[in-house]
Amino acid sequence: MNLKKVKYLIYALGAACMLMIILLGVTESMVFLWLALAFVVAGIAVNLALWRCPHCGGHLGRDVSQYCTHCGKKLDDLV
Repeated sequence: MNLKKVKYLIYALGAACMLMIILLGVTESMVFLWLALAFVVAGIAVNLALWRCPHCGGHLGRDVSQYCTHCGKKLDDLV
């Protein structure tokens, strides 16, 4: 999976979590709380497992530029 797809997957999991929080506020059903927590855990797992440099395997962190902070190689598939 390339970095662009991983980035969109992380965004989608965050959006799903926000939707569950909104639905929790509207319906007051605890099911949406557990679903929101599941999306948070899934987002963290995807970030830790897949948000890595394709060249050296180092974790990219939050501040991603066009170059890896570990090896300095260009991240072509991020754009």
